[in-house]
Amino acid sequence: MAPRFREIADGVHLGALAPAGLLHTVLLEGPDGDVVVDAGFPWSGRRLAGLLRGRHVAEHAVTHAHGDHVGASAWLCRQTGAPLAMGAADAPRFEGGRIDTHAGALGRLVLGSLARERRPVDRRLVEGARVAGFEVLAVPGHSPGTLALWRADDGVLVVGDGPVNVSTDPAAPRWMPLPRGLHHDPSAADASRRRLAALRPALVVAMHGFPVAAPDRWAEAAGA
Repeated sequence: MAPRFREIADGVHLGALAPAGLLHTVLLEGPDGDVVVDAGFPWSGRRLAGLLRGRHVAEHAVTHAHGDHVGASAWLCRQTGAPLAMGAADAPRFEGGRIDTHAGALGRLVLGSLARERRPVDRRLVEGARVAGFEVLAVPGHSPGTLALWRADDGVLVVGDGPVNVSTDPAAPRWMPLPRGLHHDPSAADASRRRLAALRPALVVAMHGFPVAAPDRWAEAAGA
C-alpha cells in the first residue's frame, strides 16, 4: 500500500518515515502550494516520493540542519523543483558540508555524516518570517539555526526535536528523553524549549514521536 499523509489539523498533514513512529515529515497546505517540512534520513527518498505523488511542492523548509532532518533535502528539491528554506544560522553549514553541530562526539560522527548531498539554500529564515501561514520562531540550541513554526490562531506548533512522545494517544503522552549530547548548546536548547512551552500550544507536531494535545504535559516535559 502506498504511504499516505494523515491530516492532524487544518492543512497540517503528518507523514511517517523510517524508523516508523520515530521520524516524520510534515506537509503544510499553503496559498501557493504545499510546503514539506523536513526530509528525514538520506534513504527517505522512496518514502517521500510515495507520500508526495500528485502534489505540487512549492517549498521545502527544514527545522534544523541535522542529518536525520536534511538527509534527503537535496534529493527532494531536485525531484520536485522546490526551493529550500532553512534557518539563517544553519544555512552556511549545510551548504559547506559541515553539519557537526552536536555537543557530543557520537552525534558529530554519526548524524553529522548523514547529509551527504549539498545544494544552495534559497531562503534563509529568521524570526518572524512566514511559512505556509505559520510564523517562524528562532529557537537555537539544538542547532544554531533551529526553527519552530507557530500558528497562533489555533495553537498548532511544529517542532523538529524533543521532547519525544512515544504514545499514539495525543492526550496521554509518554516521553523518551533526548540525549543532551545531540544538542549544539544544551543550555540554549533548554531556554528555547521553555519559550515554546510558554505558548501552551493546543497541538504539538514533532518530527520525532507522535503529536501531543496535552499542553500542560508537554510544557512539563519541555522543562517549563
